[in-house]
Amino acid sequence: MFRSCAFCNTPFDGDGGPSGLGIGRRIAFDEWKGRLWVVCPRCSRWNLTPFDDRLERIEAVARAASAGRVAASTEQVALIRWGRYDFVRVGKPPRIELATWRYGERLRNRQRERMKVVVPLTVAAIGLGIAANVAAGGGFGVIVWNIHRAVDWVYLRIVGSRKVSLIESPICAHCGSIMQLRARHVQHARVIPDSRADMAVVLSCPRCHNEGAALTGSEAVLVLRQGLTYLNLVRGGRRRAEDAAREVDRVGGPDQLLRDIAKRELPLRALRPERGLAFEMAVDERAEVEELERQWREAEEIADIADGTLGSSTEVENELRRLKSRQEDQPSG
Repeated sequence: MFRSCAFCNTPFDGDGGPSGLGIGRRIAFDEWKGRLWVVCPRCSRWNLTPFDDRLERIEAVARAASAGRVAASTEQVALIRWGRYDFVRVGKPPRIELATWRYGERLRNRQRERMKVVVPLTVAAIGLGIAANVAAGGGFGVIVWNIHRAVDWVYLRIVGSRKVSLIESPICAHCGSIMQLRARHVQHARVIPDSRADMAVVLSCPRCHNEGAALTGSEAVLVLRQGLTYLNLVRGGRRRAEDAAREVDRVGGPDQLLRDIAKRELPLRALRPERGLAFEMAVDERAEVEELERQWREAEEIADIADGTLGSSTEVENELRRLKSRQEDQPSG
């Protein structure tokens, strides 16, 4: 079982309470699609838990939630307080409603984290600037007024310097160097069509600045999920999660949005701000569907081995078909 956030590496607080996970104080669950997440206390990302006995864990959380107090709710999603724990019960919400809960909180947390760094440094820098300004007879006035912008730039550089974690770093096809990727490097990447995996991420080498490697599958998704966090933070503005969800719905869903962006083959930094956030949502949804499918296959294969019937894929195919049908039937709002 993972012990920290897969996105920011922050250790999870709490012990999971009735979930039996041993981690987490805020837990989201979806009885309809069989999904259970631990919500990161720092970045608010929803971490999908491993399959194992997830259905039993969801039942335990649902029983506890039924005895809790509803702290906030919309039509299909509710925040429930139970003792020291927060449970987010997900029903069958349209994408726009779920985006308000899942991504709206994420955007607010990003802004809070930014202010925790920027505000104290700005206050300290202004204090020093005022002292220097007085000592110099008022010659540093312009510098004082630009301190906040400078401190914010420093914060973005810190976030952009966070290492992109990959199982194995790619090697540049042009200069042969190992591509040690940072979050800021991903903005120069291009998403292109791929015949085997729908899309591939073409990365620019931090050293020679040529396109040096292409990633597909889980590695491409991992790079995008980390890089888009930085890109959308740099864009700033007052974008709302609901607007990004509408963008996903407007083009026909997450798969269609991924194909549309791949078809254009533009660098990620060329995406419109609202589409950049919509792309982050689509990548998240696509990654979770693929992970659920993979886990179902593994579970069914293990069951087949135990039953001595390995080689018959009918049950696996039927389960995957039901899972995909549930995804397709989700209201779009």
